Amino acid sequence: KIKQILNLKKLGLRLSHFIPRPHHLNGTILHRVIGERLFDPHLWKPTQKSVSAGLSIGIFIALTPTIGVQIPLIILSALFLRVNIPVALAASWITNPLTAPVIYPLQYRLGLWLSGAPDIDELAGYTGMLRIFFRYARPLWVGSLISAACSSVLVYAAISSVWWLVSKLRGKFFNLDNETTPSADR
Repeated sequence: KIKQILNLKKLGLRLSHFIPRPHHLNGTILHRVIGERLFDPHLWKPTQKSVSAGLSIGIFIALTPTIGVQIPLIILSALFLRVNIPVALAASWITNPLTAPVIYPLQYRLGLWLSGAPDIDELAGYTGMLRIFFRYARPLWVGSLISAACSSVLVYAAISSVWWLVSKLRGKFFNLDNETTPSADR
């Protein structure tokens, strides 16, 4: 039972069908805009570093009030930092139409608690939508950046730790460590 759980290779093979192949991306608008960097294996192959960092970046951007531009921001960040693009994009769905009405008010309250309410004199020069924007924007951005930074650091540490633990357990249960493998001279 544990061997089946730890054998992530089968799961990886099933999930790899959803990742675009280089020949599918060759000549597309993405390839013309980004160039050969699009085919960098770090962007598509799941490694401990690329998955942990990709999930961390995706969560950071997802928890900022950037709905509507999250996907382009995540793709550009993943390309620049050379992290796993599919994982980063999947993380962006933390904030979706069902969760955003819960997440953003909590972040706004956190921002109000940390930065305080905006000064009324500060807002006196603004009217209409600008006044509303400046009244709510600073607390929302403060709260979202704090929660995004904390969440992304925690996720990076958690995924790196779990990845390390699974690799050690796989080595133990599949006899992949050096002490238990038979030597070639026997």
